[in-house]
Amino acid sequence: MKARSLMTFWMPLAMLGMLFMAGSLGPADAAEHGHQHQVDSELEFLVEMTPHHQEAVDSARQILAVTERQELRDFAKEVIDAQTEEIAKMRQWIKQWHPGAATQAAYQPMMRDIEGLSAEEADIVFLEDMIEHHLAAVHMARDVLDKNLTERDEVRTLAEEIIAAQNREIDQMRKWLEQWSDSPAPAGHHGH
Repeated sequence: MKARSLMTFWMPLAMLGMLFMAGSLGPADAAEHGHQHQVDSELEFLVEMTPHHQEAVDSARQILAVTERQELRDFAKEVIDAQTEEIAKMRQWIKQWHPGAATQAAYQPMMRDIEGLSAEEADIVFLEDMIEHHLAAVHMARDVLDKNLTERDEVRTLAEEIIAAQNREIDQMRKWLEQWSDSPAPAGHHGH
């Protein structure tokens, strides 16, 4: 009877543990699922997307200094140029349309540090993380549009541009990841 009681107590816990371990999230999955920030206003979208973009710019600068692949260097430059421009717009809009508003983001970094990795390792880590990072941006942009939170056409246009550009970039990064690594590219919902 005592053995049965122990089995009744421990078996569900053991099964739960096995399920957790079998379905445990890798860094890319954790990034996607742990960083799906929901927004509740146009201001929150702008406030949260700004540091999100800044992390992409910083990570692109990091890979630019390490990668030996010209196509990834070109890609990093495009990310830096496009997202730096969008950061400037978002900061201007926050200042212009929401003077005095709280602008402290709840943003949590998503990208791993590639310092000390070989060029090949850095390329793979960058692509894995940037795919998930882009998926989170697409999700946030889709969220602001789906909830009809945009008060201004400029923000609606920005959200649509983020979705279109980053979905294209996700497709490209997945192709490179499959070509350059032994592991499949992280799957995730594009939010088309």
